[in-house]
Amino acid sequence: MKRSSTRILTTYVGSLIRPQPLQEFLRVKQAGKPYDVKAYQKCLADSVADIVRRQAQAGIDVVSDGEFGKSISWAQYALERVSGFERRPPRQEAANPFKRGADRTKFAEFYPELDAKETVSTTTEASCVGPIKYTGQAGLQGDIDNFKAALKAAKAEEAFLPVAAPASVIPDRKNEYYKSDEELQTAIAEAMRTEYKMIVDSGFLLQLDDARSAVTFDRMVPPASFADYRRWLSHQVDILIHAIEGLPADRMCVGVAAGPAHQRCSAQGHCRPDPEGESRRLCHRGCQPAPRA
Repeated sequence: MKRSSTRILTTYVGSLIRPQPLQEFLRVKQAGKPYDVKAYQKCLADSVADIVRRQAQAGIDVVSDGEFGKSISWAQYALERVSGFERRPPRQEAANPFKRGADRTKFAEFYPELDAKETVSTTTEASCVGPIKYTGQAGLQGDIDNFKAALKAAKAEEAFLPVAAPASVIPDRKNEYYKSDEELQTAIAEAMRTEYKMIVDSGFLLQLDDARSAVTFDRMVPPASFADYRRWLSHQVDILIHAIEGLPADRMCVGVAAGPAHQRCSAQGHCRPDPEGESRRLCHRGCQPAPRA
């Protein structure tokens, strides 16, 4: 039998475990305490270089920077890159969004064990109080520069930078400025487009992580119906398409946690829920259906 000459490229998740020295800097930053900026920048650059090298040594062909430049969570980091939001102490009566959802009812015996091992930071709430504009060019350029420097010393076929898709940007935000949530979401998409374009223009693959589109089903249904969720998800896809309009389709992919992930679309990410199956997605431009979960 003739062996195929096609090579299968291996890739990995975007976010990787931060080394302890970098974690110490991040704790100080998150607490709003003073720190040595130059020492932090060196630690960050060294940490990115090390994680890129280790991915390459492990045989991973398409590597990431580990998302080390994000000093908040993957969904909240945009608070440091867009204007218009105010961070406040959480209201006592505000329910922790990570403590609700249908899965917590269905698998009640599992979650207490998980919660005992993992803590979720709810130290602030994000409220939109003004126009949303992208202001994170300098921080993103630093991530790009660190990643490029690291790649010079590591052998990799491709490199990607993972960022939050519009639906997953500051997902538990409060709207106190825009007339509607739809207007707010459109403003987020238009602001984040600056980040998406900078990454593509830098020569990296753009990975749009959209975990919110998957986990919202758990929080929405019940009491809402699956049809309600499909309508909501279809709207999120429309907003995503708006955010990446005109960007090269072959330089982008979409990652959806807890669902079909990293599906490279053939044209501008036109993926929508498949009406024939609750756990499938179809691309209107040729991607094959993902298998049922």
